[in-house]
Amino acid sequence: MKKRKTAPVEVTGAPRRSASVTHAEARPSSQFKLTAKERALLKDPDWMTEDEADLILAMRSEAEGGKNIPFEEWFARHGL
Repeated sequence: MKKRKTAPVEVTGAPRRSASVTHAEARPSSQFKLTAKERALLKDPDWMTEDEADLILAMRSEAEGGKNIPFEEWFARHGL
């Protein structure tokens, strides 16, 4: 598949999308307790999507011994 060449923004006048523009499902990452390693995984350090949250939860589960934990038990331990 060929890559389409596009004109620079200055030429077209099209609005540029910044990294701060996020999906509707994204939530502020400040709502969560994240380590520096987990925050480095985020595309935008200020926002977390559901897919990124799933990855972080899987990493935490693996670090706890790799056993699967039901959501109800995880929420009971850590809260929302």
